[in-house]
Amino acid sequence: MGLKRSSRWRVRRVRHWIKSSLWVVPGAYAAVALGTGVALVAFDHSSPLQSPLDLSAASATAALAALGGGMITFTGFVMSVVLLVVQFGSSQFSPRFLRWFRDDPVIKHSLGTFIATFVFALTATALSGRGADSIVPYRALVGAMVLTAASIAWFLALISRTSDNLRVAHVIQRIDSQARRVFDDVYPVSSTEVEAAQQAAASVDPSSTVQEVRNPDVGGILVAVDRDELLRIAERHDALIEMCAAVGDHIAAGGLVVRVYGDHKLPVRPLSGALMFGDERTIEDDPAFTLRLLVDVAIKALSPAVNDPTTAVQCLHRIEDVLRYAAAKHLSTGVVTDQQGTVRVLVPAPTWDDLVALALDEIRAFGSGQYQIVRRLRALLDDLTADLPAKRRPALTTQLELLDEAMERAIPLAQRSDALVADRQGLGLAIRPPSSDQ
Repeated sequence: MGLKRSSRWRVRRVRHWIKSSLWVVPGAYAAVALGTGVALVAFDHSSPLQSPLDLSAASATAALAALGGGMITFTGFVMSVVLLVVQFGSSQFSPRFLRWFRDDPVIKHSLGTFIATFVFALTATALSGRGADSIVPYRALVGAMVLTAASIAWFLALISRTSDNLRVAHVIQRIDSQARRVFDDVYPVSSTEVEAAQQAAASVDPSSTVQEVRNPDVGGILVAVDRDELLRIAERHDALIEMCAAVGDHIAAGGLVVRVYGDHKLPVRPLSGALMFGDERTIEDDPAFTLRLLVDVAIKALSPAVNDPTTAVQCLHRIEDVLRYAAAKHLSTGVVTDQQGTVRVLVPAPTWDDLVALALDEIRAFGSGQYQIVRRLRALLDDLTADLPAKRRPALTTQLELLDEAMERAIPLAQRSDALVADRQGLGLAIRPPSSDQ
């Protein structure tokens, strides 16, 4: 079981490296294209095909050479346009989106297919032969046509994805979808686990610490924690491991990362190997980061230079979805237990109050003078208060009070009546209690 867990973590590290690199996938495409080109031309030499098509070796070679030269020019042009679009999108939404756009598999596979077509055509041209040894490389021509068709298909997919990435509705919808998966992965679904976490966290005596593990390298963002590996280490040494940083935290050089409670110190290398650091936050294990992205888009839209409260309202639609989904989870300190039910690992995670504050505080601060924002925020808070369990309501009540205070400071009394109305569209259909004269 331990080997399987370690193997999964190594695979995840490799996948993270591949996902964060722009050259690995295209490089693999180029290598496969090179090998395929050599193999097909060699096959054509050893077993030439007869075809009713009246093609000469010179015309076939010229076609392959033209395809190769044209494809590399086409690739450079397309990638230049894509990079400009990505730059525009990151400045329009948030700088945090640049990595998200770069990691898009459609971009990598498109680039890989274009490069593969160029490499294949160049290889086939060079190896087709000259003079008396020249042949008509029919198999290589078929391969080139297949790659050309694939390039056209990926080009159309790239256009579709790039245009979608410029649509704020599409981008925030993707964040909403990913947020659900992250909340499922990070937070427990059993109230028993939550109670165990709370009891374990309360019973930890800081004076019983036997070891503190600090970051030995340059500062970085904690992007993932291998809970299974930490559990295995804690079981082996009969210890309790407490993470002192949450996923998404910046850990400075020499900063405290892990505390160990038990009878003796643990080997540092396995503990460090269970942690993954990066230069920026990622969505995969960081539920709060999904809200961070949505809030970034909203406050960018609310800036005086942009002044687009409708986009902020669209973000609030998705923020409400994420908060509703999070409210159904048992939000607490993450706890990992062994098969006997003994708590072995504690990992901090955002609470309900943390998530609500992250989702609403900055939007309220920057949008308290915008009618669309205060009306949409009021509708969001009213709907959540009415639908969610009682234990979730204090944070929402606090937010409603803060909204009233901010609105009173930002909007004159004579103009305040419209701002006091809840409206799910911002400025659209006001939500008023039914009356007998309507």
